[in-house]
Amino acid sequence: MTAILAAPMGTRSGTVALIAVAAVAAVAVAAGILLLGGDEASSRESYQSAVVNARDRVDFAYARIARSQSPEELIERLDDASVVVGDTASDLDDAGAPDDLQQLNDRLVKALREFSDVLAGTSAQFEDPTFAGTVPGITSLSFPEWDKVNAVLADLDEQGVTVEQLARH
Repeated sequence: MTAILAAPMGTRSGTVALIAVAAVAAVAVAAGILLLGGDEASSRESYQSAVVNARDRVDFAYARIARSQSPEELIERLDDASVVVGDTASDLDDAGAPDDLQQLNDRLVKALREFSDVLAGTSAQFEDPTFAGTVPGITSLSFPEWDKVNAVLADLDEQGVTVEQLARH
């Protein structure tokens, strides 16, 4: 992540919209998996849709962090992103994957859970009164877990699951 403070966005309405988008996406993925389940080709197509949806959800939540306008909003958006990334990991884990992609799916779920945990931990650290004075001076954040997620997405792409990398924000 390169810039923390950028364009404004309402915190409560943005949070509600984020949760609504995540819920609709999760239902769509689950319905797609149930409707398309069956043969290997449709299972692979369904899995690709689930991974693309997961990537888009995580990227959206991550991008919101970069648009924070205050330390309080940054902390709230880190918390929100942690929830979205964790829910995304659970959705992918529940959806399953074709047998030949199961190990990569397990790695992706693990990387997403680690990313969720580090986002939550960063938020908690920023809320700590002994650290709070340094938060306004932060101009960028970097998470090795973001790199891990992208590494798995690249491996999936090599296996024919066409998915973009998470963007830098």
